[in-house]
Amino acid sequence: MSLSVGRKMGELLLNTPKRKQLLKDGPPVPTRCQILGRGAYGTVFKAIYRDRSVAVKIIRAQAASTLHNESHLKNLEHRNIVRLLKLESAAEFGLVIMECPRGQCLQRIVDTLALPLTHRIVITLDVVAALRYCHSQNVLHLDVKPTNILVDLGTRSSGVGNAHTFKRSYICKLCDFGSSMEMGEFGGRQHPIRANGTLRYMSPEVLRSDFLSEASDIYSLGITMWQLQARRLPYHALDCNETIAYQVVKHELRPDSYHQLKILALDSPSDCNYVGGNIYKRTNSSGRRNLSLDPSYTAGRDLKKKRRQNRLALHFDCPAPEASACLENAYSKLYKSCWVSAPESRLSSFQLKHELELILGRTTTSSTISTINTT
Repeated sequence: MSLSVGRKMGELLLNTPKRKQLLKDGPPVPTRCQILGRGAYGTVFKAIYRDRSVAVKIIRAQAASTLHNESHLKNLEHRNIVRLLKLESAAEFGLVIMECPRGQCLQRIVDTLALPLTHRIVITLDVVAALRYCHSQNVLHLDVKPTNILVDLGTRSSGVGNAHTFKRSYICKLCDFGSSMEMGEFGGRQHPIRANGTLRYMSPEVLRSDFLSEASDIYSLGITMWQLQARRLPYHALDCNETIAYQVVKHELRPDSYHQLKILALDSPSDCNYVGGNIYKRTNSSGRRNLSLDPSYTAGRDLKKKRRQNRLALHFDCPAPEASACLENAYSKLYKSCWVSAPESRLSSFQLKHELELILGRTTTSSTISTINTT
């Protein structure tokens, strides 16, 4: 039996009979236009639920802990957090039905555009607001990264922090609570537990299965802030997760440890090759070379990328001149203060918010001065 699609091409209809079918049979054979994302524990599809466009994550019953973690979202209501609409489970599969913001995940935007400092700060402030609310509700997210931050494009918002003149046409929403947990679930505000998340963004205490706290989310946000600036995957030169985990815990490896990363990459297994700060498996690089010989492939890819850049640039233009090295250094100091090894030495969410707003105020002041000087 095939599942019906919604009124918009490729969207599943989530009426009661179809939900029962999904809970029994699992995901349909996907088409490219249906899939919003894939993760270790499930696939997210476009869908229609009660006459509105939504996202539905279909999770196997074996990942029961993930479904339980997603349930933490049901009590969270915040403008910077994706809203949970319904959660259902059965013997074989579970469904997580969520709002589907109109836009893209932050990872895709970073892959397409170099974001001006002003927008990087505004995006980070949105995530800080989401985390502050989660923590006030005793929930740790534990998987903060660009792919778990949705950017709702076309949403008008004004006045961020002290920068009341700054205007933007988007809002960021934290999503995917499959690794989250409540701080009170295990009898205390801090507790040792093995967390599920994305290793490259995990704090040392998470990697050690040690006591976790709000500072664990701040660490992951610090890694994300670095990625917004560098536009690279954290530890991009390394393929081996075990190497990354060991070096982060034992030798305080961080994404900006470029010399240390190069040495580690050169010591990697022989099926890997370090080239210009990036590591590629040789089997994959040969495939890339073959594709690059096809002019129609590269021309089509470049045209699509250019169109995507032009669309996104409408939302992420920069009214201010390029940020000074001083302001960029201030931003860098902030994310480095988020990823120090000792959790108690990291910036709190309140401190991070305050410091980000100070930098934002300076960037918007520079914009005003520049405008006056050119008129």
